[in-house]
Amino acid sequence: WGERPRFSSAGIGAIGHAIPTTLGKWVADGPDRGGSEDEKKILQTDAILTRTYRCGELLKCDLSIVHAVDNPNAVHPPELCYIGSGWTEARKDEATVEVGDQVHRVNRRLFYRSAGVRMWVLYWYKAGPDSSSSYLGFQWAALKARFLRRTCPCSLIQVRGEFDKPDLEQEVLTELRKFAAVVIPAVNAAIP
Repeated sequence: WGERPRFSSAGIGAIGHAIPTTLGKWVADGPDRGGSEDEKKILQTDAILTRTYRCGELLKCDLSIVHAVDNPNAVHPPELCYIGSGWTEARKDEATVEVGDQVHRVNRRLFYRSAGVRMWVLYWYKAGPDSSSSYLGFQWAALKARFLRRTCPCSLIQVRGEFDKPDLEQEVLTELRKFAAVVIPAVNAAIP
């Protein structure tokens, strides 16, 4: 079977620098954050980036990326971590995000915590240049690249917004989809 594939992370700093701090009406708010030591160990990558963007005073949204080269094990559905850290999943389906004349499918999750805190999460995967809302589709693309002995950058991209007033649920989701529409091309350019 030949040489075992190498598991390495790509420079998340380079990816972070390649994603603009202003995306449409969204402006970065505060410094970029990496993963904790435990997250890096569990995910087998140190390429973890979270950047908060603000759109006016109403909403802050996080862009989070987990990235590894030739290691699809670094990427998994984020609801596993959210549920494990005390969130309860209230809704699980797919949504579409329009970017120009293209329609992208993303996973849509609604979580809640005690004290009325809620969070919308939209996420998708990248295996090389291909984006997918399907975890199995992502794993298949990574496996195919490995079988063909090609390098395969593997990424989980998510955008999320927290809120504490139930009547804002639809408004936050609408704004989060608009945020995803400017994030998708920026991420695709930063992670080809």
